[in-house]
Amino acid sequence: MAHLIKLKDYSSRYQFDIHRYPSQYTRYKKERWYYLKTEWDQLQFDGDREKQEQGVDHKHRLRSFFTKIIRWGQSIIPDDYSSERSFQTLDDVKKQYARELFKMQIKWATSMKTGELHVDEDFEQDHWLRFFAQQIPDSYFLMYHPVFLYKKAEVDLDIVLISPSEIWCITILDGKEHSIFEARSGRYWFEYIDETKKQRINPLITLKRMRAVIEERLKESSMTFPIKQVVLCRNGMIDYQLQGTNVEVIDKREFNKWLEKLQNHPSPIKHSQMQVATLLLKECVDKKENEEEERE
Repeated sequence: MAHLIKLKDYSSRYQFDIHRYPSQYTRYKKERWYYLKTEWDQLQFDGDREKQEQGVDHKHRLRSFFTKIIRWGQSIIPDDYSSERSFQTLDDVKKQYARELFKMQIKWATSMKTGELHVDEDFEQDHWLRFFAQQIPDSYFLMYHPVFLYKKAEVDLDIVLISPSEIWCITILDGKEHSIFEARSGRYWFEYIDETKKQRINPLITLKRMRAVIEERLKESSMTFPIKQVVLCRNGMIDYQLQGTNVEVIDKREFNKWLEKLQNHPSPIKHSQMQVATLLLKECVDKKENEEEERE
């Protein structure tokens, strides 16, 4: 699960100590899973023994176990949780554990020095935020729609992934299952779906802006770090024949292979990676913190 170091214009804990929180998060995640797994195994062992000896149903103990891990996450019980639900498998534990860690990732990415801010509840329903936060390993730093100050103007970026060896600038091209996108060099691409044709803003425009913002910051600080640009389309296909753009186009035919490549990155977090993350965090706008201070 990636380190969510920046979420839009919220102030995150990583901005205050980039060296402390990555190791703390990774250690906490491992220790918590070890505790949950051990308790689950013991619960199963005790339940089997009781059933053998006395025929006792231990469903109520499973429910109690899940209530504890929900409270540990200091979260509201999920909408799909029912007090009558029977949790029978380790898969149930894994899913609940993942939900709670996701909430913790959001919490750490929206915490100020003086406390926590009111956070948009829609973040928990954002499937792309959940995907990058949960499917990318914790050797990556994730900046999700950060706001940068560029040439005295606020610029909204899309998704920035900082790996141990490069920066990934990613923009999402959402389509339907049978969408086919025609790439063009102008302002618009075209999406063909169900015998209809729709204009879509050229995602290369967004990538060009993202690269320009990040490259300038690196250059000003005399830092070098490879930058890769990706148009990511999980559902549809992209007819891409443009030349000289230096952009990777990943559609549904290559999506799983691309994800596997990121997940199998062999390197742990590096010092140079932390330096880059620190630099980019310093250039982000923390509007939410400023608004909170103004109200006080």
